[in-house]
Amino acid sequence: MKTLKIFGWLSHFLTVAIFLFGIIFFLATKSSLRYDDYSEWTLLINGNEFIDEKDIIIKSFFILIWILYILYFVAIFLFNLSVRNFEKRDFYNNKHSKRFNWIGIIFIINYLLTFTLSKYVIIKRPEDIIGKTSPISEAAFNQLQSPLGGLIIGFFFLVLSQVFKEAKKQKEENIELKQENELTI
Repeated sequence: MKTLKIFGWLSHFLTVAIFLFGIIFFLATKSSLRYDDYSEWTLLINGNEFIDEKDIIIKSFFILIWILYILYFVAIFLFNLSVRNFEKRDFYNNKHSKRFNWIGIIFIINYLLTFTLSKYVIIKRPEDIIGKTSPISEAAFNQLQSPLGGLIIGFFFLVLSQVFKEAKKQKEENIELKQENELTI
């Protein structure tokens, strides 16, 4: 139980930290969406330079990064809700299975989206020095995607979802069997 308490505190801290970092990230990038002139930036899509409506695509890139971050926050928040239930010794709940299923789906979608976009979209600022600094798109994707980490975490939570669903079903079967045995006696 002591380990569960420590894990609960870490989960709460992670939820709050991701929320605060999200606000800071939002405020830092919000101003650049309004006032920056992206005409000097380089936008490569599938290796071809894209010039038409570059501003809209770059702004869409930042909005997509926000959405991915929000999805990660939702996943951590759902995990935190389950940890709170575990602290109350509520292990056999259908909500855990559904939450873990959503967490797995979120991590897999985020991983696949960042992996795919990182292969086809490159956004370079004018101050990026070739060979010395990485493009802003690469830096953003690297922060959101660890090598296969998101995919592995996603599959882990999908499996964990099925484990909790099976545990709930077995507990219900045991209760029914116990009731039948009491009636037989």
